[in-house]
This record gives sequence, structure tokens and C-alpha cells, in this order.
Amino acid sequence: MRGFLQLYFDRIYNPIYDRTTATLDRYRRLQAQCLAALELQSASRLLCVGLGTGSEAVAALRLAPQLALSGIDFSAAALERSRRKLQSLGRTADLRLMDAAELAYEEGSFDRALCLHVLDFVPDVEAVVHGILRVLTPGGRFVLTLPSQVEGAALGAGLARDQVRAALRAGRTSLSIAAEIVSKLFLGLLYLPLMFRGARRSFTRDQVQGMFSRLPVSGLAVEEEKTYQDFIVSGRKRRT
Repeated sequence: MRGFLQLYFDRIYNPIYDRTTATLDRYRRLQAQCLAALELQSASRLLCVGLGTGSEAVAALRLAPQLALSGIDFSAAALERSRRKLQSLGRTADLRLMDAAELAYEEGSFDRALCLHVLDFVPDVEAVVHGILRVLTPGGRFVLTLPSQVEGAALGAGLARDQVRAALRAGRTSLSIAAEIVSKLFLGLLYLPLMFRGARRSFTRDQVQGMFSRLPVSGLAVEEEKTYQDFIVSGRKRRT
């Protein structure tokens, strides 16, 4: 399954991501909410775990240009797309091909960490979260997302409804909205293989809070983004 996912992300998911998911109004709001929770203006070193095509990295650097950015992903194609985006901003970053479950950084290397829509795909979520906390400095902030429902047709329908409402609020015509929906629906079919992958899962709020109660975390906040079917989890690495 890992080999299939890597091939799928390299050849299909990452090439269409910036024309589909990254354009959604709800996705942009989710991204902005996560970045705001990181309090980046007072940060110096950010790690993006599961960098993807670099959308969060670019947004983070626009918010906080002082950041030294590092990012990891298991897709070489994603890293290359991220690198090109950063170069267009005149920025460089430490981008590495790496498994989220095996973060090859020293303890306390970063004061911020972001992990957005990655933990849906890892076999041992708690181990990955433990690794993220290990590379944070004491008092360092993290934000990550966990699925609150198993992916399915309801997610796509909810996002489509939200996108139509956002377009209507922006004053777009019905014809332009319909044309966009049709084009995105066609591209969205390419996401279907994710629906058939094994070991898909979701978490309840109690499960999320129980997992983090076993980890060195303070100031835990768990917010549910119902349209995107995510828990947004934020907090700090506990000072010892």
C-alpha cells in the first residue's frame, strides 16, 4: 500500500492539487486558521511535516518572512513543486525526502511544527505525533489535523456546497460557478483511489484528547472543522 500511495501522490495527487483542493475557499480558511494558531510572528524555525506542494510553506513565509523553513515529504514530486514555489518568492528552504514516522532531526530543532492532512495516511499516528514533539523546543507550538469522519462522498458534497456559497457571496454568475464545478468534478474523480485505500480511519474528540493526555503537551486545544471533517489540534510541547 505504501508503494501505491507514493506512486499515486507523485503522478496524480500532487500534479492536480494546486488546481483543485488548494483553490477551495474552505481549504484556504482551514489553512489560515492553522497558521494563525502557530503564532508565527514570534517564531524562528518552522517544520512542515508533509509539505505537499508547498501551499502552507508559502503562506507561512508571507505571514512571517523571518522564518527559517524546513519541510519533509515522502513524495519527490511534491518537494520539487514546493522548491519551485519558494524560488518564485526568492526564498530557499531545507526540503528533504523523509518519512513522517522517522524525523531525522535533533531534539529541539524547531519552535513551530505544522502537520496538515498527513496523519490520515500514517499507520501509527501517536508515534508520528511523538516524533513531532521530540523535534520541538520546550514551549514550542504545534498544529496538526486529524480526520473526524472517514473520507467519503459526504466530504466532497460538503466542500462543493461550501464552494458554491462562497462563489455566490463573491458575486459570481451562475454560469461561471457551474463551469467551475464541472471542471473540478472531472479532476476530482482522480481523488477516488484514496477512497479505496486500506486502514482509513477517523477519531472522536475523546480519542484525540486521550492520545494527547499521554504526551508531553500543554495548552491543548481541539476544534472541529465540520465541513472539512477535521479536528484541528494545537498546543505546546510541555516544559520540563
